[in-house]
Amino acid sequence: MGPGGDPAQVDVVVDFVASNPALVILLVFLLGFVFFAYLFIRRTMTGLRDGYDEGYRGK
Repeated sequence: MGPGGDPAQVDVVVDFVASNPALVILLVFLLGFVFFAYLFIRRTMTGLRDGYDEGYRGK
């Protein structure tokens, strides 16, 4: 624990973010892109499965 009662790891994270803002922005962008790609692929596959099911039932 630090002198203010905060864990020491928080200070390390704050120092890292303060000293490398471009890297942090890049990491946030990459995580957002991966999340968006996951949602896009999931929606595409769900729609494809629904289309196959409707075609199989003859609707």
